[in-house]
Amino acid sequence: TALNIAVDDDVLSVNPGLAIDRKAICGEETPREYLTIDEVRKLIEADAPRADVKIAFLFSCFCGLRWSDVCALRWCDISCNGNHYHARITIKKTRRPLVVPLSEAALQQLPERGNAGDDDTVFTLPSLDAATRHLKAWAMLCGINKNISFHVARHTFATALLSLGGDLYTVSKLLGHSEVHTTQIYAKIIDQKRDNTADLLN
Repeated sequence: TALNIAVDDDVLSVNPGLAIDRKAICGEETPREYLTIDEVRKLIEADAPRADVKIAFLFSCFCGLRWSDVCALRWCDISCNGNHYHARITIKKTRRPLVVPLSEAALQQLPERGNAGDDDTVFTLPSLDAATRHLKAWAMLCGINKNISFHVARHTFATALLSLGGDLYTVSKLLGHSEVHTTQIYAKIIDQKRDNTADLLN
C-alpha cells in the first residue's frame, strides 16, 4: 500500500513489489480440514466433554462464524425479519459489518437465554486452547480422526454448502470474504471430492 501511494505521489516511478512472485512467498496452499455431513451428525448425537463448547462449535458449523465472532455474539445481535433470523455482527478480523442468516439448524444450537440481557453474550466459553482440547476429545469419542479445531467448523460450513449446490459467490458473502478468490480453496476441495467419487468407478 505504501509503495502504491509512493507511485501515486511520484516519489517512485514504479512499484517494485509488482516484480515479486507472490506464489514463491506464500508457498503452496495449506489443506483445509473439514468435517463431512456424516461426521457432523456423529458429533450432534454424541455427548461432549463440554456442552457449551459443543453447541458453539455446531453453531459455527451451521453459520460459518469464526471463534472470535461466536465469542462476541450478543443476544441483541440476533433479530428476526418475518420468518428469517439473522445475526448482525462486525467481523473481529476485518472490522467489516456482516449479516449472517441463521438456519433452523443454527438456531437449535443456541443456548437458553434465560434472564440474559440484550448486551450479554450468547455463548459463555472457556479459552480457545481449552475449547480446542475439548473439541479433540469429543471428536475422538466419535471416532473422528482429524486435526480438529474451532476453525474446522467454518471450513465445514463452506464445504457443506458447496457440496449441496450453493454457488461460490453466495458462500463467499456468507463467510464475509471481500473477494471470491479467497473462497475458491473450498471449491477446489469440492472438485477433488468429485474426482475421487468418479474414481470409484475404477
